Amino acid sequence: MTIWNKYSKEKQNEYIKFLQVYGALSNLFRQKHGDMIPYLDSKFQETIYAKIFNAENVDIGNTPHDVLSIFSNQRIGIGLKTWMNSKPSYQKVMQLKRYKKQIDEIIITQDNEALAYKLSSIKNERMKQDYERLGLTDNSNIYHYVTRDEGKFILQESAYPLIELNNLSNFNRTATAFSWSDGLKEYKFTFGDSQIWQKFSMENTDTTVLNRFDVNIIDDPFQFLMEAYSNLIGSFELEKDDINVAYLPMYSYRSKQVEAQSGLNMWNGSSKNKGSNTLRPEREIYIPIPMEFHRKFPDFFTENMLDIIKKRRILKEHNRELPKNRKIELPQIRFTMVLPNGKEIPGLITADNMKQFQSGGYLKNDNHEYGQSDLGRWLLDDVLKIGKRQSVTRDWLDEKGTDAIKLWYKKNDKKRIYIDFAPVGAFEEFMNGSLPNEIDEFEN
Repeated sequence: MTIWNKYSKEKQNEYIKFLQVYGALSNLFRQKHGDMIPYLDSKFQETIYAKIFNAENVDIGNTPHDVLSIFSNQRIGIGLKTWMNSKPSYQKVMQLKRYKKQIDEIIITQDNEALAYKLSSIKNERMKQDYERLGLTDNSNIYHYVTRDEGKFILQESAYPLIELNNLSNFNRTATAFSWSDGLKEYKFTFGDSQIWQKFSMENTDTTVLNRFDVNIIDDPFQFLMEAYSNLIGSFELEKDDINVAYLPMYSYRSKQVEAQSGLNMWNGSSKNKGSNTLRPEREIYIPIPMEFHRKFPDFFTENMLDIIKKRRILKEHNRELPKNRKIELPQIRFTMVLPNGKEIPGLITADNMKQFQSGGYLKNDNHEYGQSDLGRWLLDDVLKIGKRQSVTRDWLDEKGTDAIKLWYKKNDKKRIYIDFAPVGAFEEFMNGSLPNEIDEFEN
């Protein structure tokens, strides 16, 4: 059974209708008329797929899966693609510029089997990292893609597995590319741009043609849009954006480095027991919140965070004069943190200047007490895969393709904050007044 057939017929038809409408407007995007192959923007396809099928958009700019569909307890990662012509062809599926040095060391050996193994291993590791991030399982994820021919769209679905490392064969190297197979899929690596390509074909046994439908391209879409707008203006109100988004750095905003004993390396800080050599829990971390963030976005986490910071300072100073049994509890902001794998853990913002975004506390109807290490286990163990008590550095984060965290909540529900990774440079772009340009290195 295809994933497509898990959606209702009504939703399938609605998705198709949106694709037809977009394709009908193809002449909006062309300087010259006459091309009868309809146009489809991949970001529009991604947005509409998530909207119609009530899926989650999980593309953070450097990950293999674009959307996540959940059916009861089954979580399906979906890579979305579109291209012209339905004949068998290679399409870009992963960018490996970050690994160029490692790959070049194998290329110069002229060992084709070793090169295929290296490329396949890197691709698999990136896939597995996303499995951990999103709570996916092996061999249940798919590609959903739209091929475009003259006057029509063809919807197809194919398996999206890991590469079988024990079955690599059919090696072929030219001056510009290297190709291989694992018995299930055919792959190609192009030396000039360090990209992995995969061959797609409706003739493959793991590929299903879901639907074929006509797309009638409007000759003058500009006139059509003006008339449609004139007829509708005043008859409806635009919906306000109900998602509030922000970014936090996984490094010190001032030093631009991951500090040795704080932030993601909090576990390496001084012992909690004064004068003791007892180590902190090995995954104890927090995400730093710069004071500059609070000044620029004082209402993101709560109403006027600056007032709370001021109050906390006053109470902390007041507590210095009080005995232990009479000290006043300092303000904290508590919420439920929703991880991209579906797990929920309690979170809080605390410390001087409310600078620590961390896990800890209790969830409603949950007797388990969560600590500061719960966020660290997901971030460092499950997804980023760093060794126990190994210090995180800015260079290491750059190699992983992330140095920031994306946060968002829905309809001003600040008690449920969703969290995911963000591409390198995302926080700096956000602080400079723009949402990050999350360029997709995987070209899904």
